[in-house]
Amino acid sequence: MHEAAPILSIVAGDHTRLGAIYDGQGVNFAVFSENATKIELCLFNADGVREISRMALPDRTGAVWHGYVPGLKPGALYGFRAHGPYEPDQGHRFNPMKLLADPYARAFHGDWTSAKETLGYDAFAKEPDTGPSQIDSAPFVPKSIVPTPEARWQGTPSPRTPWSDTVFYEGHVKGLTQLHPDVPKALRGTYEALGCDAIIDHLQSLGVTALELLPVHAFLDDGFLIERGLTNYWGYNPVSFFAPDPRYAIDDAVTEFKTLVRALHQAGIEVIMDVVYNHTAESDLLGPCVSQKGLHGPWFYRHQHDDFSHFIDNTGCGNSVNLHEEVTLQLVMDSLRHWLQTYRLDGFRFDLAAALGREEWDFSSRAAFFMACNQDPVIRHSKLIAEPWDIGRGGYQLGNFPANWYECNDRFRDTLRRFWRADMGVMPELANVLMGSRDVLNKNAHSSSTSLNYVTYHDGFTLHDLVSYNDRHNAANQERNLDGHGNNLSFNWGAEGETGDANIQAHRQQIKRNMLATLLLSQGAVHLLGGDELNRTQQGNNNAYCQDNEISWVHWDQKDGPFQRFITQCIGIRQSSTLFRNLVFDAPAHSNAPVTTDAVHWYRNDGYAMEIRDWQNPHTRCLGILLSTDIRNPAINLHRCEEYYLLMLNSGGHDCTFTLPANPHSGWQVEFDTARNEGMRPEQTERIRRDYELKPHSLVLLSRCDPYTE
Repeated sequence: MHEAAPILSIVAGDHTRLGAIYDGQGVNFAVFSENATKIELCLFNADGVREISRMALPDRTGAVWHGYVPGLKPGALYGFRAHGPYEPDQGHRFNPMKLLADPYARAFHGDWTSAKETLGYDAFAKEPDTGPSQIDSAPFVPKSIVPTPEARWQGTPSPRTPWSDTVFYEGHVKGLTQLHPDVPKALRGTYEALGCDAIIDHLQSLGVTALELLPVHAFLDDGFLIERGLTNYWGYNPVSFFAPDPRYAIDDAVTEFKTLVRALHQAGIEVIMDVVYNHTAESDLLGPCVSQKGLHGPWFYRHQHDDFSHFIDNTGCGNSVNLHEEVTLQLVMDSLRHWLQTYRLDGFRFDLAAALGREEWDFSSRAAFFMACNQDPVIRHSKLIAEPWDIGRGGYQLGNFPANWYECNDRFRDTLRRFWRADMGVMPELANVLMGSRDVLNKNAHSSSTSLNYVTYHDGFTLHDLVSYNDRHNAANQERNLDGHGNNLSFNWGAEGETGDANIQAHRQQIKRNMLATLLLSQGAVHLLGGDELNRTQQGNNNAYCQDNEISWVHWDQKDGPFQRFITQCIGIRQSSTLFRNLVFDAPAHSNAPVTTDAVHWYRNDGYAMEIRDWQNPHTRCLGILLSTDIRNPAINLHRCEEYYLLMLNSGGHDCTFTLPANPHSGWQVEFDTARNEGMRPEQTERIRRDYELKPHSLVLLSRCDPYTE
């Protein structure tokens, strides 16, 4: 790290580009603060311990303070101190004893962690928030780093995988790599480890097209977790929207994250980042003061009208970022472009995205943030995914995001879970979600679904735990097992947790095959939780956000096992035919549930078309779905189609004889049966002509049989 020499001069500089910008001769600093009376730039020595220079930014244009330091080089360590009124009731919390991170910092020296010394108020006073703290927080705050000018990107161009071909795989930088036996020990848990051949080969062998990373924005560990000996493992607690977290770096987080993206792109895998723009780690009024709160809290965070005595909390994390304000919207837009242009990311999954669409109070699909994204020449071409809710008023907004946004579809998740544990009355909704939930995700009568289908995500049970536990087991979180969702729609199939009963073990594996086969043969984009293919368990913990240990880390002892091979097979089938992922329905079909068109036909197990009474019968457990190129009468004309499939599902506990609704001359062949051969395609092709015997709790896929083979 470059040791900054004592600075003798600072001049006015430029206000148009926020952050620290090196121009070859020196560094320009610019920071927004509407009500500050003075902003000081503090420079530190190479290890970030000693403050070697402090000077006031000499000029102000509007609300932007700026100054230019001749001779300063990239790598210099710095922070800001903001002077001004300490009037919490007015939203002003200026305290020059608190070193503040540059909101536009591209990198940090040191790891972020919670410390009482970063509190802006006197934490030892008898009454809370009675006066500013007099403790210098500089030793406890990572230093912002003056960035090196961006070199020309040397990586492979983005794969630009079409949405209809996209299969997401969600993973954690550390969790995926910490226990992998083929990753060098010195690299495990880092960006470089994630770009190793061992990880990339695994992703490629599965057939996934995009790695969705849990947050890597620099984030802060919560104080209450540290007191319990825990950490914020997931990282949903950002302090910066521009810098990759240094805890996953060996030396240089910026370079190493770029290297990771480059390696994945070379393998044909896109990189999607889970981003948290809805709140920051500064929490509520009693939380730390490390950046925005000490610079311009009334602009950056949501408050009641003319009442700054508390933050509006639509996120459950103490504060809500106010994208209704221009300066905050600008910062978020600059951040998105930074990740797309500097790191060549392929898209974003927005945590609690409903909070980003709130105007003055309520959500709007035409909120300033969405309008800005949709007109931006860089952002609008990336993959944009919404977690379509927050905890505020009217927070559930599935189906209300812009047309080019995909949405995490919890209705799909819940319906599949209910169906495969044999709940009653699920069949109509199952048919709806399998066709892309077009009743809520029609997006102005668009022909393709914008549903992101999933059965498991990071927040909740893993797939293995979903079939192994009836109840959450979160004691390790030290919250009296009260945290995490209480209604998981799970079922343990005879024993709570791990068991030595071979029958229960086999049945659980079959149910898991059912769930992922149904997911991977559904319309829309699909999402897999990393480690599910390896039968990963969190020991019944459905909220492992604070477990940076073997509860959360992926174990690789079942790599290349039967379940992984089954998933690979299903992804291959999905990618081989547009019938499973990109059916185009005309506008009138969008409002019908279930969708019935010339390409989709629904059947009872006796071979006749489903009728209204069948859909309404809560005891209906067996369903057939015929997918083909457009054909009005499959019973007569199916042989004219180049490809067709019959998907048969039986969630009941008894055998079900399924009479095939159409019997082309060439017959049918079994692609797979989840109740036989561990779900793998039979080695010998057997022609199926009239009936098929469905085992209890099973799924079968039949396909067109080659007429020229016996």
